[in-house]
Amino acid sequence: MEMELGNNMVLKVGVFVVVQALVYIILSQSSNVFSKTPRSHSFKSARSLSIRRWAAALADIPAGGEQPSPPKEPLI
Repeated sequence: MEMELGNNMVLKVGVFVVVQALVYIILSQSSNVFSKTPRSHSFKSARSLSIRRWAAALADIPAGGEQPSPPKEPLI
């Protein structure tokens, strides 16, 4: 029983290491994530713009689930 547990753990660790190595190889070949040269920051402005959009959308939501007050009828 303990032998099976040990073999199972070794197998899981081995698969994990293989998957991590494959991820590293794929990323290093397809992008500059692991590159030593500085990359351009072209996505930074798009990211901050997206954050601003989310912040604006969240600002429109009433706090605490408050219901907006119904419009008042004009007095005639």
